[in-house]
Amino acid sequence: MTRTVVVVGTGGAGLATAIAAAEGGARVELVDKQAAIGGMLHIANGEFSGAGSRRQAERGIEDSPQRHLAEVQRISHGRVDADLAELSVRHQGELVDWLDDLGFEFHPDCPGLIHGHEVYDVPRTYWGVEHGRSVITVLERLLLDQVRAGRIRMHLSTTMTGLRRDGDRVVGVEVERDGEAGVIGGDAVVLATGGYDANLELRNRFLPEHCHSVLVGCLDHATGDGLVLAEQLGAAVSADGIFLPVMGLIPDPERPRHAVDYREAFVEMAPAYRTPHEIWVNKDGRRFVAEDTTSPERRERELLRQPDNTMHVVFDAGVVEHAPVSLIRNPADEWTPERFAAACETSPWVTRGDSLEELAERLGVDAEALGQSVAAYNAGVESGQDELGRTTLPRRLDRAPYYAITTVAASILSRDGLAVDTGMRVLDTDGQPISGLHAVGEVLGNNKFAGDNYVGGMSITPAMTLGRLLGSRLAAAQPETQAESHPVKESR
Repeated sequence: MTRTVVVVGTGGAGLATAIAAAEGGARVELVDKQAAIGGMLHIANGEFSGAGSRRQAERGIEDSPQRHLAEVQRISHGRVDADLAELSVRHQGELVDWLDDLGFEFHPDCPGLIHGHEVYDVPRTYWGVEHGRSVITVLERLLLDQVRAGRIRMHLSTTMTGLRRDGDRVVGVEVERDGEAGVIGGDAVVLATGGYDANLELRNRFLPEHCHSVLVGCLDHATGDGLVLAEQLGAAVSADGIFLPVMGLIPDPERPRHAVDYREAFVEMAPAYRTPHEIWVNKDGRRFVAEDTTSPERRERELLRQPDNTMHVVFDAGVVEHAPVSLIRNPADEWTPERFAAACETSPWVTRGDSLEELAERLGVDAEALGQSVAAYNAGVESGQDELGRTTLPRRLDRAPYYAITTVAASILSRDGLAVDTGMRVLDTDGQPISGLHAVGEVLGNNKFAGDNYVGGMSITPAMTLGRLLGSRLAAAQPETQAESHPVKESR
C-alpha cells in the first residue's frame, strides 16, 4: 500500500522532503500558500556547507564532518542542538555531491570562505551563480519530474488553516484556496513552513525587548503559520531569547519597519569585501566599534547595544570620489562607484549636508558629538592611532558635502522554533512525539544549528539535508490509517 505524505512549504526543506519521499515510492501532497515554489530562496544568498565533498578533494582541501562539527560548536559557542547538528553535518558533504551530480551551477570560487559570518578555518562553503535561485533551479527540475510521474500533487496558492487529527494522531491538514475549504489527508504531515520574522507580533514574542525596533528583512510570507498551528496542538516551542542581527540593511521609506530588499541594495559591512573609508556612529553621534573589525559577531553584538539598534554610516565627498568599491552593494554587484555617486545626490536612502552641523541636524543627532567623532577619527588618520583600535585609516573625512546612510539591525532568520527529535518528529511540551507530525527547516529555529551566532551554511543546508533524510524515512515507513482527503481545487 502506497504511503501518503503531506508536505507544507516549498522552500529548500519542503522541496527536499517531497522529492525524497516521492523518489522512495510515496505519494506526496505538496502544499504552499504562495503561487510559486522556492520560499525564502528567492532572496537568500543560498550558501550551504559540507565537509568531505568531491569539490574539496579536487582542490586538495582536507576536511571531514568531524572537523566541520567541531567548528560549528566553536562558532556557536556550544549552543547548538548537539544531536540534530551532528546528524545534519554528518550528511552535508553528501548533499553537496548530490547537488553536484544534478548539475548545480556552483560559483567558480567554491568551496570558499565567507566573511559575512564568523569564518571557518577551511573552505567548505558553496553557493550558486544565482545564489538561492540556483537551488530552486535544481530542485524544481526534480520536482517536475515527480509531478509528471504522478507521485507529487501540488497545491499552490493554498493556505493551511489547521491540522486534522484522528484521536491523538495528526492525519492531514485543513486548507483553504480561493475561499473554498478542504482537507488533505495523509499518513504523515511535514511542516516545512519556514520562519516567522514577517509577523511582527510573533517575532517580537521571541526577541529581547530592546530589539523590538529591528527591521523586517525577509519576505512577507514568513508569518510562522506552521509554528502557530503546531503549538495549538501542544507542540513545544523554544524561547531562547537569542537574537543576532543582520547588519547593513536600509530602512524602506515606503514600508515602515521593513528593510529595502537586499537583492536591490545593502550597505557592505565586511572589510574583506570593501575597505572601509567611512565611520559608523550611533543615534548619539558617537562611534561604537572599529569599522574594520574582521569579526562579524563583534560588530553585530555592538550594534545591539546602541539606541534603537540604529547606526549612521558617515562619509564625505572624498570617499565618494576615491573609494574604489561602492559602499552600497547587492548580490549581483551592480553598484558601481559611479552609480553610488549618483545615488548620493538623489537617493532617499542617503542623507546629505553641506556641513557636519547640517548633516547632524538632518540625522537628528547631536552636532557636537558628531563633530567630535569625525575630528577624533581624522586625528587618528594623521597619527595612525585610532581611539577604537581601527587599523585601516585610508583618508580624512573633511570634504563637504557630507553624507550618511542610516542602517538598522534587521531580523531575517527565525532563531526559535518547534522542538523535534532526530527523526524530525514534533515533540509536545512533555517531550513526547506528536503522532503523525514532523517538521524540518526554519520552522525548527536556527538556534538548533547555529547556537547564539550565525554559522556559515547552517541554515539551508540542514533544511535540505534533514529534509532528504526525512522524506526517505517516511516513504519507507508502514502506512497507517489516514483521514479522507477533500482537497480544494488542484493548482499546478
